[in-house]
Amino acid sequence: MKHACIALALLTTASFAARAEELPALDDSGLALPAQSLLMQRNDNLPYYPPHQGRARYKLQARQGLLLSFGLGGGSLYLSDQGRPRIGAGDIDFRLGYGFSDLFQMFMDFNADVGTTYNGDSVGSWTWTMRGQTVLIGDRAGNGLNVNFGLGFGGLTYNPSVVGRSSGPTGLALAGGISYDARITPWCSFSPEFFVTWHQVPMLPGNADGVSSIYGVRLNLLWYLH
Repeated sequence: MKHACIALALLTTASFAARAEELPALDDSGLALPAQSLLMQRNDNLPYYPPHQGRARYKLQARQGLLLSFGLGGGSLYLSDQGRPRIGAGDIDFRLGYGFSDLFQMFMDFNADVGTTYNGDSVGSWTWTMRGQTVLIGDRAGNGLNVNFGLGFGGLTYNPSVVGRSSGPTGLALAGGISYDARITPWCSFSPEFFVTWHQVPMLPGNADGVSSIYGVRLNLLWYLH
């Protein structure tokens, strides 16, 4: 008799559990949720969008995709052939590249700085570099502190006040920066950056090569186009 009672209790419990699984889930308003909604709720942390036309699409990270940037700023420019202290210069920067993940991006960078020497001549220093960038501290929304570094080539362009414009030969260039991305939309960020740029200024044979260097601050407007 005792064993029969235990068996009956187990059967009753299993029956109630089966009926509970068949009952529809309710939302906060008391309405039943469809099975598809339940499935999406249970899997909202997966790195995939819901299936579209029978195929699951991978969810891109915040810093993943085509990278496009435009920046303006200023800094302190040094030209070894001038033999004078540093001069103030305006800065413009353009970047095009790709973000492979939240942790690593690569881009081509064109940078130009323009100032006026103590002799009253206009001079421009430019570089073209390929850079890698990684996030030091950040979140998955795209905000964070970044560091970038790269190498390429650069040169000088003079616009003297008494003679025509002239350009010097190009030399090895090194460039880097520390920036902070502040996301303003899912695709766009303000990115203030402290930057440093250096490049050789080749001279005629028999003379030591000169250098051009600048450090300063610029404000970049950055897009990740998914």
